[in-house]
Amino acid sequence: MIRLLSTVSLAALMLAACTPEAAEPAAVDAVAEIASAEAAPPVAPEGFQTAYSLESENYAVQLDIDPAILAFDPALAYRLWSYGKTSLDELAVSADEGRKMADEDAATSGEKSWFMGYTLEIAHKATGVFDDVISVSDTVATYTGGAHPNYFLGGGIYRKGEADALPLSTFIADPAAFGELAIKALAVEKQERGYADEPATIESSLEELLAPTTDAPDVYKGRFVFAPSSEAGKIGGITLVFSPYDIGSYAEGAYEVTLPASDLAPLLTEAWAPRFGGEPIVEEEEPVTEEQ
Repeated sequence: MIRLLSTVSLAALMLAACTPEAAEPAAVDAVAEIASAEAAPPVAPEGFQTAYSLESENYAVQLDIDPAILAFDPALAYRLWSYGKTSLDELAVSADEGRKMADEDAATSGEKSWFMGYTLEIAHKATGVFDDVISVSDTVATYTGGAHPNYFLGGGIYRKGEADALPLSTFIADPAAFGELAIKALAVEKQERGYADEPATIESSLEELLAPTTDAPDVYKGRFVFAPSSEAGKIGGITLVFSPYDIGSYAEGAYEVTLPASDLAPLLTEAWAPRFGGEPIVEEEEPVTEEQ
């Protein structure tokens, strides 16, 4: 089954790998709950900035919120910013504690300090504004002294004035058929990356990985965004995003596949079917930096 945390503190997730023994951080959905909260913070105060960063000899952390999010819904932008800032501040504290511990160990053992600088970068980017909703992609890249850096991808669709991302069921009336489309698209992507297995074998493996569980009944929660369309005012499709480890090894990297509006047409809810159309416009993503 796909490894998930249905409710997770991003700060706790990042800090969980903050030990010298941390080899490969668990493949969890780091950003599925990133903008959810029991009580939303107030609307962004006057002078609110969408970027935040800190740097010292022990850490370098950075947070970027797409200005388009602020323009669409200041409360959403501020909520994302507040959540991210807390995570960055906590990682900075953890890095200072890690350096102190490493220096003490080195002084006692006479060996070289095991500490390596921590990094954490969080970015929220609008993939499109569609009337009353905005599509936001999330990227978290981190290094806390493990075997290698790691990164997590996510995304959600937010209606103006609402705190939580809309569930997939808002747009998709036939989840089973949607799952079949997703698995076939992911299987094709795996083949293009050099998988030698037969398509049926790959699809069978993906079906097992993406099977709903009691803890994660909605495996696509926090893992999809809207793709812009070649037809003005329409939604071109739904892009699914999976982090390293979600459906493959770390070496495979992340997976992003777009299901076009034409394929989704029979599956869409009555309210949303008219809002999809045209061909999806998929931007080429810049590779995630993994410098230590």
